[in-house]
Parts: sequence; structure tokens; C-alpha cells
Amino acid sequence: MNFTEAKQLLECCIDRNDAPPEAHLLMAQIHFHGNNYEEAGKCLDIGLSNNFKVREHPLYHLIRAKLQKNSKQIAASIQTLQKAIELPSFKANESRKRENLEVIDADRIAIYLELMDSYQQLGQLAEVDEVMREARKRWTDKTEQQQFVLMEANLKLQRKDINGALEKLTTIPTTDANYQIARIKMAEIYLNEKKDKRKFALCFKEIAQNNPSPMAYVLLGDAYMSIQEPAQAIEVYETALKMNPKDDVLAEKIGQAYVQCHFYTKAINYYEAALKSGRKPVMRMRLAELLFQLEYYEKCEKVLRQALDSDQNPIDISGMSDHVSYWSLLSKLHFENGNWKEATTTLERAREIQLSIISKPPSEVANLIDEKKLAAKICCQLAELHWNRRDANKAIELYQEAIFFNNTDIKIMTALANLYLSLGKLDACNTQCQLILNIDRNNNDATLMMADLLYQSNEAGKATIHFTQLLNRNPNQYHALARCIELSWRRGNVEQAEKYLRNALNMNPRATLDAGFNYCKGLNEWYTGDPNAALQAFNRARRDLEWGERATYNMIEICLNPDNEIIGGGGGGTIDYNQDCKTNNGNDREMGTKTAEGFLKELQNRPGLDYKYRLMENFILLMSGNRANVQQSLTNFLSMAETENSGMISVGALLGSARAYLMLKQIPKAKAQLKRILGHTWTLEDADNLEKCWLLLVDIYINQGKHDQASDILRTVLQHNASSIKAFEYKGYICEREQKWDEAAANYEVAWRLSKCRNPTIGYKLAYNYLKCRKLFDCIEICHRVLELYPNYPRIKREIMDKARANIRT
Repeated sequence: MNFTEAKQLLECCIDRNDAPPEAHLLMAQIHFHGNNYEEAGKCLDIGLSNNFKVREHPLYHLIRAKLQKNSKQIAASIQTLQKAIELPSFKANESRKRENLEVIDADRIAIYLELMDSYQQLGQLAEVDEVMREARKRWTDKTEQQQFVLMEANLKLQRKDINGALEKLTTIPTTDANYQIARIKMAEIYLNEKKDKRKFALCFKEIAQNNPSPMAYVLLGDAYMSIQEPAQAIEVYETALKMNPKDDVLAEKIGQAYVQCHFYTKAINYYEAALKSGRKPVMRMRLAELLFQLEYYEKCEKVLRQALDSDQNPIDISGMSDHVSYWSLLSKLHFENGNWKEATTTLERAREIQLSIISKPPSEVANLIDEKKLAAKICCQLAELHWNRRDANKAIELYQEAIFFNNTDIKIMTALANLYLSLGKLDACNTQCQLILNIDRNNNDATLMMADLLYQSNEAGKATIHFTQLLNRNPNQYHALARCIELSWRRGNVEQAEKYLRNALNMNPRATLDAGFNYCKGLNEWYTGDPNAALQAFNRARRDLEWGERATYNMIEICLNPDNEIIGGGGGGTIDYNQDCKTNNGNDREMGTKTAEGFLKELQNRPGLDYKYRLMENFILLMSGNRANVQQSLTNFLSMAETENSGMISVGALLGSARAYLMLKQIPKAKAQLKRILGHTWTLEDADNLEKCWLLLVDIYINQGKHDQASDILRTVLQHNASSIKAFEYKGYICEREQKWDEAAANYEVAWRLSKCRNPTIGYKLAYNYLKCRKLFDCIEICHRVLELYPNYPRIKREIMDKARANIRT
């Protein structure tokens, strides 16, 4: 009889009013073995409330002690076990029958072993020895004394007496019931302490030789798998399967071993043969998963469809669970094929079936908590799919449903909070973050989001203090460091960002090897106009699982636009003084575009599904310069903008379409697209693309001579990014056009300082305006700096520096 059958019989017994209180003790034991500790505690309490005499049974105290130990109350566990030892029923030498449940030696031994283990966990080895002596004295010359040998071996192991522990374990004869446990313990010691894989496997061989049963061979096969010997494991598993042909779990192990050996064709054939022989659906699932991993998508879909079509509406929970797995995998398959609609439809079907499972009576569902967690997981996957298409309302609804099913999962709550933050729903985001912090006070994601909320609520000072406190506690908290660098930059405090990087390096001199640090360093170099240094730093983070994707996207943007030009702007030469000396000439652009394409291929490609990937793919197409490609990218950008949820504006798609229109010389259409962004709510997620849109519109207004409108937008840009080099450059140009040389020079000075005095174009403009406002020595100094960095920079010596020197002489 297994635990499930025993549980059912006990439930029938308990439902009767005359059920003995000991029935609750047995039920508590079953719940404990099933790791359902809360229910085990309830059973003890119910049994006690029915009959206080249940406390006179040692089994009650044993279960209570185990529950206390499970909740880390070791000292309380010891006290409870000591009470059990003092009971009259425990002290009696013979088995005593108390009403319905007798006290047997197995219970007494279990209490001694549990007490010794509790003392051992507290490091009170002297007490362990004392209990051991008492127990051995009681069971001297009895078969039960062998059970204490295992505990003695554990004690020797804790005292680092490895050989002594092995010697103790070898004393247990092959005829003893504890022989198998002893050999398994020996195997663990050989593997973990002596690093001897041969003797580790030998222990399991001895078990199989002593008792050639299917279970013994499974243990040996598992042992081979754990030491990376799948070929030998397969041989042993097949021996076990011949002895027990109906063991589906064993058949599954053989298939997994084939996969681990990289014998994929054999694994596929094995799974297919298993299906034909009538194996359980789990074999079909393993086959489908393997085909999916090998990217045999058509075969995978066929395997899944066969099962779904053969039984379209399963009624039993087992069949329904299988269908949930099939539909979920089918959704992944469609997702990888770029079929968003089918991916969503199939996953929705999995969700419907899973909701049907958890709506059934609790007595029919084996583990309701796990089923609810699975429902929450499916809801999260659906939410991600809908958010990928910017259907925010549906995504929020699904995340909330997920939290309803699993209200302690911090990952789900964080995802919802991030979504609220992206949408500018600051109050909802704040509420969600507070709920997360109630569960985990030190949760980094929620803490960082709280700081982001302060910044987005125009409380930049408080946000910076929040980040500073985080970094003071841990200067190498790179998520906080990256955000701090960005916010310091946006507040115009470039030196603060540099300080944070120095602190991180001082705290950990090896931080230069950390992907997170290199990402942060690349971010700072990018902001300050050094694309080569930024590329080098991002490249060191490119292969990292956590930082690699965002670093790669940044590298792509740098390759496409290393000089931070206004792509599509600059018509009529309004902002470029030196058309003949652009560093980003045709060859450079072509090379940059090819490099960007190479980086994009490294990212996981989900055609038609990944929003950021699609955006970047079309930006690369746009930058190719080929008119047909520009037209294609325009079509794609407009399609992306139209397919997004009507309640939202896709800032990235509108930016791309505006750039494409400008490249095609359709300025009114570009302007119309960009004007849609003017009233858009500023969020951290859209901040960069919003700024690019605003600056592109500024460029159009300047070319049209509409300086007032351009100045208004520039004020908005600088309100959100006080370190926008391009904004100060445009302000300087507007002042220059109005012949306000001093104001122009002042704006170019800020842009020059923000670029760490290394942008030659800005240096040229600053020197020119110094010349115009008669700051001749400053003019010459800037010229020297530019020529020091770029000795062949054209025209600056002849047209500016020589004129400044001549003016000084006169």
C-alpha cells in the first residue's frame, strides 16, 4: 500500500465520528513525508483537541519535533524529544498497545536518532555521545543496534574522521536491513570527501550484486549519471528495464541518458519506439521537447498534434495536465517560428485547461498549490506575449491573475511593477513595490524601482540620495550603479558618475573583470562622447548572461551612429560646419552597418516577436543608405506603429519612420510623425528615443527658421537631460544664427565640457565663436586641443587659429 492509498483510508476513517485520535497521528506522518508541513501540524492539533491522551504517545512528540526542526527551531525540537523519552510508554521495554496504536521499538529508535541529529546540528557532540551510549546500552546484542552505526559514522564524519566513518559503515553486514543505506553513505563519502569516482560507483555495484533488483540497478544507473558516465548508465538501466518492463520512469531515464550522451538520433528512435509500445504521455513530452531543442519544429508539432487530436477534451486530471504541457510547448514552437497569433492562441488554450484543473474539488487535485503556481507561470508567459505587442491592458490583467494564483512570487510582482513603471503609472508601481518590500525588505529590484519612481516624479534629489545610500552599502551593486550613472548624467552631474565608478573600483580592484562594471563604464564613456572606449567596455560585457544583451544593443547603436549625429537631420548643412570632414563617411557607415548586423545575429532571434530586436533590425536596414532598404524599413516601422495597442504610442517605431521619411526627403510627413511625440509622457524606458525624436524635430524647425519652436523643445530636452550635448550644440547654433556670439560660445562651452573636451566638431564651433566674441586666447587654446587630438583636422588652423593670432598682433 502506498501513501496515497493509506491517506484515502485514513480520510474515510477520520470522517467517521468514532475515529481514534491516533488516526490523526498517522495522517500527520503521511503529510510530513509528503513535505506538507502545515497540514501535518494541523493534524496534530486536531488529534490533540479530540483527545489529550494523544500526548502520551511518543509518536506525537516525534512528529512535533520534526516539524520544529524543519522550521529551524532546533532547541525546541530537543526539548520535545526529551519529553518523549520521559514518557512511561517510551521507557517500557516491550511493545505496548495503547488503545489503537501501539508503541514499537522503531518509534523509540527514531526518537533517539532524531535527538542525536538535533544535537549534532547545534554542534553539541558531547550530548550526542551521551545519547548514543544510552541507546546502545538499551539495544545491546539486538538487531536494532545497527541503526546507530549510521549515526556514529555521521559523528565521525563531522569530526573529519573520514576513514573512521568508512570503517564503521563497512561493519554493517549484507544481511542487515541498513546495508543499502550504509553503502549509499559510503558512496557519498568516497565522492564528496575522497573524490574517488571509481569507489563511488563500486558501492552501488555491491548493492546491485547483493540484491539484483530493478531498484538496485536504477541506483547504480543514477550513480553513473551523476559522475558523467551515461553510456554505462544506459546499459544498467536497460538491465533494470528487462526485469521490470512496465516501469515508465525507468524508460524515461534511458531516453535522458541517450540525450546526455548526445546520441540524439538514438534518443528520438527510443522515444518513438516507447510511444508505439504504449508508454505514458511523459515519453511523448520528452520526445517533443528533444525535437524542439534540436529545432525539428515540424516533427515536434506533428508529435504534439497527434496527442491533442486523439483526445481533444480530456476529463481526468492526468490527461488535462498532459494537454497543458502539450499546448505550452506548442506555443513556444510558434513563438520561435515568429507566429505571434498562434503562440498566443495555443498558450491561451493551455491556460484555460489549467484553470479547469484548479477549479476542481481539492480532493481530486493531488497538489493544488503546485497547480496554481503553474497557472501563474502560464499567465506570466501570456502577459509577456501581449506586452511584446504593447497591449498593456491585457498584460496587466494577466499579471494580476498570476499574482492571484501565486501572491508570494516576487518575480511576478516585479514584472508587474516594471510594466507599471514603463507606462508611467507611478502610483500603481509604488504600491506593487511596497508589496514586494513587505515580503523581502532587501529586494534590490524593488528598491531600485522606488528610486526610479522618485526620479520620474521630479524628485531627482531624493532619487539620487536613495541610489547613493545603496552604493554606499555596496559600491559593486552594478544595477544601482548603472542607474546612478544615468541619473547623474541626466541631472548634469557628470563628475558624480565618475566618482561612483572610482568607488566601485576602490572597493573591488578586480571589478574591471566584472561584466556589470564594464557595462557601467561603457555607459559613462558613451554618454561623454568616446564611442571607441565605450565599445571596448561593452565588448567585455557582451558574453555575459546578465549584461550581454543590453551591452550588445548599445554596441549596435554605437556602430550605427558613432558620432551621435542626428540621423536624417542636418539638411542644408544647418548643424555641420565641415561637410567634407565627416568621420562617418560612406565607407565607415557601410562598415558600421555590417558590424551592427553581426552583433544583432548574436542575439536570440525571435522573428516578428521581440519588439526591441525588430526595432534594431529596421534601424540597421535604414542606415544601409540604400533607397529600397530605407523604403522597406519605413514600411516596417509604420506596420509596427499600427499593430501596437491603440492606447499607446510606440516611440521607437515613430522615430524610425520619421528618420526614413527624412532620408526620402518627405519632410512634412516626418514632421507630422514627430509632432505626435510632443505630448507623450516621459518615462525612463522611452527616455532615449524621446530625446532623439525631440532633437530631430528641433533640427527640422531650425532648417525652417522656426527658432522659437526649436528653443521650446530644447528646454524640454534639457529638463529631462541636463547633459544633452546635442541640445547645447543646437542652442549654440541658434544663438550663432542670431549673431549672439557670447551666448553661442557659452552653450558650446557646456557641450565641450560634457564631451570631456574631445569632440572636434564642437571644439571647432566653440573656437569659431570665441573668435567672433574676441576671446582670442581661449580660441587659440581650444584650437590647440583639437589639433592635439586630431592633427589633420581641416580648416581650424587656417580659418580660426591663424586669424586669432593675427588679431592679437593687431
